[in-house]
Amino acid sequence: MAYRNLTKAGFGDQVSYMTGEALQSLEKLAHDNKKFDFFFIDADKENYENYLQYCIKLAEPGALIVMDNVLARGSVADPDAEPKRHTAFMKSFNETVAKHPQLESMLIPIGDGLTLSKVIDQTHE
Repeated sequence: MAYRNLTKAGFGDQVSYMTGEALQSLEKLAHDNKKFDFFFIDADKENYENYLQYCIKLAEPGALIVMDNVLARGSVADPDAEPKRHTAFMKSFNETVAKHPQLESMLIPIGDGLTLSKVIDQTHE
């Protein structure tokens, strides 16, 4: 679907496509020393922290990492909300992001919650 949509938009030849398990693909990209400036995490919540670590490893300084569903339908922020299946994972993940020394982050309470993180260039600090 991505190939079809990007080709229709005129960008099909500007994108490399990988299929398969996300963690295996990220591991291969890291092994090949690939670097990127944008990441979007919207996958199995149990592996969000693993995806984040790979994104940081693969990131150019100043890269943007966008993470979706970080509020778990409000159950992360609202103590009166009924916990969802991923509430505990997302609470832990949000704490990891907030305290990560390589990230400047902002959680946006829109929809199911988005976090935007900029990867800090620590070589010039």
